Amino acid sequence: MPSFIYIALSVLPIGQTVNPAAKYSNFVLPGIIAMTIMQGGIYGLAYWMVDMKSRGVIKRFLVTPLKVWQLILSLVSSRLVVILVQVTVLTLLGVLAFDAIFAGNFISVLILVLLGGSIFLLLGLFISNFANSYEAAAPITSAIGLPLTFLGSIFYPIEILPDTLQTIAQFLPITYLADGLREAYLHPLNAELIVKDILGLTVWLILMLVLVISVFKLKED
Repeated sequence: MPSFIYIALSVLPIGQTVNPAAKYSNFVLPGIIAMTIMQGGIYGLAYWMVDMKSRGVIKRFLVTPLKVWQLILSLVSSRLVVILVQVTVLTLLGVLAFDAIFAGNFISVLILVLLGGSIFLLLGLFISNFANSYEAAAPITSAIGLPLTFLGSIFYPIEILPDTLQTIAQFLPITYLADGLREAYLHPLNAELIVKDILGLTVWLILMLVLVISVFKLKED
């Protein structure tokens, strides 16, 4: 689905309304990648955990010596691998099909993807702690995911938003991730360009770690 969204946005003349002087496929590619990472945690992992609860799999976890932190680490680590594959596929699509710019800044991209992926996967686990069915999880994921999608510098720069929304948007993890990836894709390795975004993501990662470890429980009800 992210690939189809990227193709549609790159083909349609939407970018002319965002920034007529720049190629929209260059701008939106890092944004779509950031959105994909976000959705993998908020929707993908949250719904997966809810499905495990509904099928009684959590009960099997409860009778094993598995610790909560071990489960969190294994879930986040395995899904980060999937996220890296998704990022690679989207990048190749952008570069090969739409001549999108990728400056070869692999180190910065890897750091940003791992930080952003960890944050949203932890957020997905946090959401799953408060829902035992898809019907219960859907309103929560929508209430979190939709604002992040439209305020997160994914499809357009946050500078076009009203001042109040700009103030909120600039501190969101999705904004740090999308802006950081954009700088990493368009420019060679330069720490100064992404240091603010990495610091912002690091703060969010620490907050999510503390939050999830504090409240996450292996339970069926």
